[in-house]
Amino acid sequence: MTSKSELTTYFAALGEWQRGAGAIIRHHFALQDLGIEQKEDATPVTRADREVETFLRQAIEHRFPQHSVYGEEYGETRREGAWRWIIDPIDGTKSFVLRTPLFGTLIALEREGIPVLGSIYFAIQDQLLIGSAETGTFFNGELCRVSQTKDLSQATMIITDPRDLLPQPGHELLIDLARRVRLVRGFGDCYGYYLVARGLADIMVEPKGLKYYDVAPMAPILAGAGGIFSSFSGRLDFSSGQGLAANPALHQQILDLECRLSDRP
Repeated sequence: MTSKSELTTYFAALGEWQRGAGAIIRHHFALQDLGIEQKEDATPVTRADREVETFLRQAIEHRFPQHSVYGEEYGETRREGAWRWIIDPIDGTKSFVLRTPLFGTLIALEREGIPVLGSIYFAIQDQLLIGSAETGTFFNGELCRVSQTKDLSQATMIITDPRDLLPQPGHELLIDLARRVRLVRGFGDCYGYYLVARGLADIMVEPKGLKYYDVAPMAPILAGAGGIFSSFSGRLDFSSGQGLAANPALHQQILDLECRLSDRP
């Protein structure tokens, strides 16, 4: 088990790295040409994505040369030992390309393959979220908590892609939830999890397509804020491609709803 004092020692480094990455992002965000290319999976990548990941890799390897690093753009640098850093240099590159400032830099720290510390940084707003189950989760240095909403009919739900509300296999839970909650908004990507961690929204849900680096920080961040991140099964299953974040009361109601939907003929 990782102790509170041990994890707290990483806070200063994370803040330094995140703000260094943010300076790179803000520089590129102001440019006319973002250097956009299409990857093999048809998703965009920009010069900023690559420069940020390179910066973070170098910073981590300088400070913790014994730690492994795995990033979206450049894969894995494997070291001996229990610790590995997971990097998504710009989560929400499509928003970045659209000049919509709801993208963030994600960094998670694993111990023995389990994410134990997470961070999200929104470069344009200069907003930093760092947290773990052991330390609590902090927004710009202030402890934050998930909402206390107990009833789905009063909840605000965040999604990433509005097309996920169209009828299709695997989207039944999201569609049913959209009918039950008070409000649905499509801010999405890491911004939705940030809103849940701060208690500004109640539910964040993504039905498919998530990669490990998209959500590696979310479980420790949500746990530190008193919430839960899981797949639709209720387990921390990164292979599912699913993401569900909520406070404990709503999380259980959503799992119960998913169970009932799964039992339908």
